[in-house]
Amino acid sequence: MKYKNAAIVCAAAGCLFILLAVVCGGAVRWCAMAAAWACLGYLAVQYAHCAADMDTLRRQSSEKMLHPLGRKLADTLEKREISQREAYTAAVSSSQSKINALQNQINPHFLYNTLECIRSEAILRDCESIARMSHALALFFRYSISRKENIVTLRDELSNIKNYFFIQQFRFEDRFFLNIQVEDGDDELLDCLLPKMTLQPIVENCVFHGLEPKAEQGHVTIRISGTKDMMKIIVEDDGVGMSPDELDKMRAALEEERQPTNQPDTHGNGIAMYNVNQRIKLAFGRAYGLSVYSTESLGTDVEIWMPQAYTKEELLMQ
Repeated sequence: MKYKNAAIVCAAAGCLFILLAVVCGGAVRWCAMAAAWACLGYLAVQYAHCAADMDTLRRQSSEKMLHPLGRKLADTLEKREISQREAYTAAVSSSQSKINALQNQINPHFLYNTLECIRSEAILRDCESIARMSHALALFFRYSISRKENIVTLRDELSNIKNYFFIQQFRFEDRFFLNIQVEDGDDELLDCLLPKMTLQPIVENCVFHGLEPKAEQGHVTIRISGTKDMMKIIVEDDGVGMSPDELDKMRAALEEERQPTNQPDTHGNGIAMYNVNQRIKLAFGRAYGLSVYSTESLGTDVEIWMPQAYTKEELLMQ
């Protein structure tokens, strides 16, 4: 309305000035013409403002009209597009994971079968040492890649340790020796259940961080004993041991249940100890796990405490 009234007045004045210019002459005509042009210019400006306001009003009206339906539709389409994109990404990731899992299965089985072929060929050629080495390595791989059970008996775990240690003896030319001791009357502990690959990382630590730095021969001893309802396994070596600072760091990591940092040290940074400790606690509860003792230049002892569980039902009760 504010532009409509001004336009009417301006148009009427312009027509009057044009009429005066036609009727009159001389200076009056030129003044009337100038005034008419001024009115037309003002009218053009008012029209421009009116058009701009009409565009704004039209846009606002359109937005108001689209808000309840159009905006909701736009949001729905946007969410659907995001959902489809996420579904596609998840499908690609799942496919890649399946491929990786299949590849991880193929490689170990390929190695296992290849080692068995080497063993057969060594037997045919009367190479007893190569045959035994290949057989031990094949059994170790087979035990490691088996996905049937994550809980095994102590007997199976010790059998795997024997194969692992035989491989290390072959590699280090019989510098290292393994001794397994079961306390008298505790033979039934061999049927206790524990997480698979509990002992191997600890024995590996003994070999590479305890015995290998020594110039002379070394020993790893596994002692098995039990109390009324608990089983204790001690893995000890007579290697180089750990300094007090290294021992304190490892104990702190186990007690605080935090993974050690990646700073290297002479005893493998305690990552293997941490992982085994966490697996035992997850399987049996926080009351169980590892304790570490070490004296520099004398060796290291790792105590493993677990419940005496002989069936899966007993494990679930822990």
